[in-house]
Amino acid sequence: MFGRLDIKSLLIALPAGLVIVNAALAADRPTNPADWPALKDVYKNHFLIGSTNLDARNFGAEVVPGENSVAAMTVKHFNVVTPGNAMKPEFWNGGISNPTPNFLTNLSSGINADIGAANARGVKVTGHVLVWHNQSAQWPAPNVATANGGWETPWDYATAKTNLEYYIRTVAGHFDQEPFKTYAWDVVNEAFKDNPDNPADWRNALRTGYSPEERPSRWAQAYAKGGKSWDYMYDAFHAARQNTTAILNYNDFNDNERASKATAIASMVKEFNERYAAESAAGKGRILLDAKGNPRPLVDVIGTQGHWDMRLNLDAFERTIKTYLETGVNVDLTELDLAPLLGLDKGQRIQNGPEMDALFKEQGIQYAKLFSLLKEYAAGPGGRHPEYKGGVHRVTWWGMTDPGYHTNGYPWSAVGQPKEAYWATTNPEQYLIDAGLPPNGVTATFSYGGESFTARTWGGRNAQAMLDINVPVGTKNVVFTAANVSLPAGFAVESMKFNPPDCAVVPGKPCHVTVTARGSAPATASVENTATFVLSFGKMTVGWMDAANALEAPLSYAEVRFSDGVTAFKQYKTSYGSDGMARASGVVETKAVPKHGRTTLVLQPQDPIVGPFGLRLQKDASTQKAWRLVTRFEPGRTYMVVSAESAANGQTQAAALTNRSKPATTSSPESLSRTPVVLRGDILVPLRNSNAPQSEPALAQDNLKFVFEEAKSPAAGPYAAQEGHTMQSFIHGTNAYPHVVFRGNGATGTVVAGRNSLITRQTNGQEGSQVADRALDQAVWFNTPIDPKTGEMKMFLYTDKDGAKQHHVLKEVSDGETPNRDAGNAISQRQGAVGGFVAMQAESPKEGTSIRLYAYDIESYAPDNEPPPTTTPPTTEPPPPATPIAFPFRRRGGSLDAGDLALALAGLAALAVARRRRR
Repeated sequence: MFGRLDIKSLLIALPAGLVIVNAALAADRPTNPADWPALKDVYKNHFLIGSTNLDARNFGAEVVPGENSVAAMTVKHFNVVTPGNAMKPEFWNGGISNPTPNFLTNLSSGINADIGAANARGVKVTGHVLVWHNQSAQWPAPNVATANGGWETPWDYATAKTNLEYYIRTVAGHFDQEPFKTYAWDVVNEAFKDNPDNPADWRNALRTGYSPEERPSRWAQAYAKGGKSWDYMYDAFHAARQNTTAILNYNDFNDNERASKATAIASMVKEFNERYAAESAAGKGRILLDAKGNPRPLVDVIGTQGHWDMRLNLDAFERTIKTYLETGVNVDLTELDLAPLLGLDKGQRIQNGPEMDALFKEQGIQYAKLFSLLKEYAAGPGGRHPEYKGGVHRVTWWGMTDPGYHTNGYPWSAVGQPKEAYWATTNPEQYLIDAGLPPNGVTATFSYGGESFTARTWGGRNAQAMLDINVPVGTKNVVFTAANVSLPAGFAVESMKFNPPDCAVVPGKPCHVTVTARGSAPATASVENTATFVLSFGKMTVGWMDAANALEAPLSYAEVRFSDGVTAFKQYKTSYGSDGMARASGVVETKAVPKHGRTTLVLQPQDPIVGPFGLRLQKDASTQKAWRLVTRFEPGRTYMVVSAESAANGQTQAAALTNRSKPATTSSPESLSRTPVVLRGDILVPLRNSNAPQSEPALAQDNLKFVFEEAKSPAAGPYAAQEGHTMQSFIHGTNAYPHVVFRGNGATGTVVAGRNSLITRQTNGQEGSQVADRALDQAVWFNTPIDPKTGEMKMFLYTDKDGAKQHHVLKEVSDGETPNRDAGNAISQRQGAVGGFVAMQAESPKEGTSIRLYAYDIESYAPDNEPPPTTTPPTTEPPPPATPIAFPFRRRGGSLDAGDLALALAGLAALAVARRRRR
């Protein structure tokens, strides 16, 4: 591996807890396979180690632990196992028409024999999966065309609920018996959208019967016909708890970097566990006790899958772990594979060789960082996180050897052939030290406004630690320099980037300071020893989000960011008199949000808050979260990319870039589609899926959203020093990795008449692999200056390789149609589209299509720009109390004066008028 260090010096430099001698150094790696560390032994004080090798032949009494066969490696390295496909709902062939499926009658072979053999060897079995929208042919019944043009399951709420409980009772109940007892179950799998707008409203974040277009849930669709679509989630866990003693897990993916999805999942788990605790205490469900005699929660574990590649942002993943642990449950890494960025054309395969050696060393470093992180949050006694009740409880690979489910993402290249990833996993801290990298990330301290802030990053080109810092209301521009940054020995500030350049701050528009530090050169040239921190300086803001679904108790959400740590927000209750007029009738005070922090306040429907200005939790157009026009890029934000040239007069019709394949035509190559949206001023309104009923809310589909990440192109030329952006889409389509938008490389079928295909991750076209770092000139998008008034700009790629100096502009085209539905697909609800976007060869960026960006945000406002008070309409009801009511925004002594009260009541009156009109 890397050159051996001076061990004596190393032992002096390292804290006692990091002095580990476990064969990490290349020179110290044993040549005898019998001496290679067993992963389950390495992590016996941390978490379970698993694979998908559930096969009775792997657990026979004659199998000797070792490295010479799949069976030998399975019993040596793993103490828990998950079946790949054998227990998914489709394994009950025939559905309800087959009351005695094979697993109930054949107890001596098949899945029963596999589980029995694993249990006999002391290997725990995790059942996968009880409820899923995919590989679930008869549960519920598949979609059919309806008379009104719909595409839905024929089951209704009553049928679905009865059969859901029947399925879980039969399956979970059967596998709760010895000798084929499961240790744990993935109860519900992949139920959430991949990039929800309002994560606190977990119900609207679910895959429903029509939303998103990619793989929606038929269970939700069936439950909606007579019930509430989201109730299948709780029913599934409730039924599982009544029929098995196994650990119950919610399992999903694409939550590793998307805080919105992780927040939605955590919101659901917290609500379910609180609800079940109350119901079971009241006798509405059985109570199971843990080892300490405490009642177990309904959801024991949140599983994050881990189908990742080398662009994994470990800092973002750490935030996800913390989000889940804050709910009080354990976390499992359930389907791990960490693939190198091969960037292959369809059907290609790079054999092991010099190029792969370099990639595998980078992969080893990423594995080492990952397992160093996981050890820190381990549920076992080796973990170091006393602030959390739970911890990382299991790590399971979705396979074992390359190429595997996802290409080359595993610790072994073949039976008995450990890769760098294996050696990195056996001793992650030592592996990183040997590589010349810090073993536990880079921790920096930042000073501002008399306070100190500490943040850690795992370092490298993809990780970014992020901090929110509140600034006083009177702050116009933030002054922050390298003198405000304290770094560990060996690191120094390399660059500081200010966005905007003058670091101006107004409510709703923070200043982002990106601090990049560099340490000494690592042993592997292609690896960066850098540490990046994004500090966001902002004034406290509040954004409103409404639940679009008609819940039993509709809720509203107020998202508070950059809190001052002092303000205790007020919920102003409203009552309606006999004349229909709204009046302030009381106030409820909530706790202050921790300083510099953020939170979401959940507000009851009877407590709408109407106030015209400032940070008063007002619910009006300026603070209603919506897709709003933006005029700058901000780190890691999600945007819609909308053509500014397909607009019409009046209510503007526009087209959004859509991650959906548009088939090639004679005049245009395979490309990405466009989806109509409506523009009302600076607000974008998504249109309802054409396959959806009118009752389905018009929500922004996942494949209309793109996450912009800063990146540099490998191309020489005029943009070599300029930072561009990759556009990533998170959808559950063909692949689980983020879909990066890139142009075709000129292979047959990817270029027609100067137009190159514009593609993401897909396997039905010429290119099926995500673009590699060495080819990022196909995926790093530059832009012309953004017009500060209209938001218009043009986006383009640039190539300067092999004598080619070529712009490829983002170009909207009107030809070509995408199908209304996938032929024969019983799941997809995608709507058809005409036209799309390509990467067109051009002489300059001017030839591209003008586009605008929209982000889900509140409108920025300045609290000093308040209009004059209005007159309160006369009423026959008693006036509100004369006692001043404190507003959270500290102005005019922090009290509600007569003008403010008049404004507040005027707003309530307007709300009442609007309500009467709606009636």
